[in-house]
Amino acid sequence: MLLKRLAMEVLLLAIAKSKRLAVVARLAALREQQQLIRLQQSQAALKQNQHSLDRLISYKDDYAAGVASGEKGVAVNDLQNFSRFMNDLSYATELQQQQLDRADDTCQQDNARWSQLHARQRRLEELVEVRRRDELHREAISADRENDDRWNALHQTLKAR
Repeated sequence: MLLKRLAMEVLLLAIAKSKRLAVVARLAALREQQQLIRLQQSQAALKQNQHSLDRLISYKDDYAAGVASGEKGVAVNDLQNFSRFMNDLSYATELQQQQLDRADDTCQQDNARWSQLHARQRRLEELVEVRRRDELHREAISADRENDDRWNALHQTLKAR
């Protein structure tokens, strides 16, 4: 077990830091995409709840206007039924408004979470890029040193002849 763990640590050390960070950045990108899907779903639910509320309000207004326009010949019993029906519509509208408020809260939370994940993912991508540039720069310096060493060795060999 310990030997296996040490082998993994040696393997991880052999992998360039930029590549290790790239894996973390890819995981962050996947999390961001999942959260974006959740955000889109909550936005769709918010839109649907708003549409349902608008339909209820429109129906209530249309029904009230229709009854009001024919009110002169309406019996007392019909007015009581109308009153109960309007109360039921008002209650349904209140419930729908509560659902809309909850959907709006969920949407705002999902948006805030996505914003956080998006910012984190972008920072990780920038960090990966910085590490890659650093590694390339170190590799170039190392290659220059090797070339200088070869040149100096060749120069020394030619001098010694």
